[in-house]
Amino acid sequence: MLAPEVIGITIGLLSFGPQLVSSEPLRSDLAGAPLTQSTDPWERVRRELRERGLDPDEIVLPGTVTEEMESWARSQISADTPREIADELLSALIDPEGLGLEYSSGFTGTAVEVFETRKANCLAFTHLYVGLSRALGLPTFYVYWNRIERYRRDKDLVVVSGHISAGQGSLNDLMVLRFGAVAGMEARGVRPISDLNALARHYSNRSVELLSRGDLDAAVQSGELAIRIDPWLADAWVNLGVARRRADDWAGAEKAYLKASEVSPDNLSAYQNLRVLFILRGDQDAADRLLILLERRGCRDPFVYLELGDESLAAGSVEEAGRYYRRAYKHGPELAETRAARGIWYLEQGGMGKARKWLRRAQSIDTDETRTRELERRLRPMAGNNGPALPSRQRG
Repeated sequence: MLAPEVIGITIGLLSFGPQLVSSEPLRSDLAGAPLTQSTDPWERVRRELRERGLDPDEIVLPGTVTEEMESWARSQISADTPREIADELLSALIDPEGLGLEYSSGFTGTAVEVFETRKANCLAFTHLYVGLSRALGLPTFYVYWNRIERYRRDKDLVVVSGHISAGQGSLNDLMVLRFGAVAGMEARGVRPISDLNALARHYSNRSVELLSRGDLDAAVQSGELAIRIDPWLADAWVNLGVARRRADDWAGAEKAYLKASEVSPDNLSAYQNLRVLFILRGDQDAADRLLILLERRGCRDPFVYLELGDESLAAGSVEEAGRYYRRAYKHGPELAETRAARGIWYLEQGGMGKARKWLRRAQSIDTDETRTRELERRLRPMAGNNGPALPSRQRG
């Protein structure tokens, strides 16, 4: 089975609710964000786009808001200090009595689209918050959590999701806003990013969403725009490479992956996708060398370790396979794939009781996942002979 390609997307891990609004001080040495306001809060990014040969009038700036939206925001505010205004605005956006936003990972909307649909992922939510807060005169900016990554399988893609939010204040009194109690969202893991970087992430996200819908030409176009906006955003190069490869531009895909590795040598998704490209070209030796490199570089993608475990198991190296499957589970304990792999390994060892335990754990996540179904199929003839009956598979 061909290894899945990896894409990066900023969809967030938010859990909206009026009780989850909070703020934390941000280290004062984290500079580089726009801390002053002008008449046009997007003047700087418009200028930077022109410097890159792009026409800002032809690019939708997702954080811009309408007069109607600004008027609504002002009607929600009674406070007069920046921190209190921030809290009231957040409450108005989240509270069911206000805008009543709902979390939705499937579409990275603009501020206007979020205001109209009442649905947002974390980047879209931040577009709306930054746009409205700047309209209210707050010096807000985008921040990115470096230490938050989650992996999940979406058909034949591995999706690596990160988290983005908003910060505000001055160098002497910076704070970062947290939308939800998410493990790992400590202030020390925050990095302010420019409007230009956030804009590139928006169009890179849109590229992935278009790719998932099968609109390859539009996915490539959105990805090309993302890397023109910010050529130093490695994830955008990775996502563009996947879109190009699936549009049958293999040479363009390789160039994008190599550029991603040049921009960020620690971006292991680029190497993993290069490996997929080598396999498709029939260069298994080069692919195997990259797989070893991924392991040595401390890759956190659980699907890499699942593949290493599968290859070890096929070669008869059962103990080695067990080590890889344990590492896969360590990096993806919430995945049905890693749980089922543990069960398959125990079954190879004759541990049917533990195999059944891991099957139940995998089925609690996804009864239709491929490894889970394989483990169930292999255990089914043994039910009743060496232990309790297997759980019934529930289909929604």
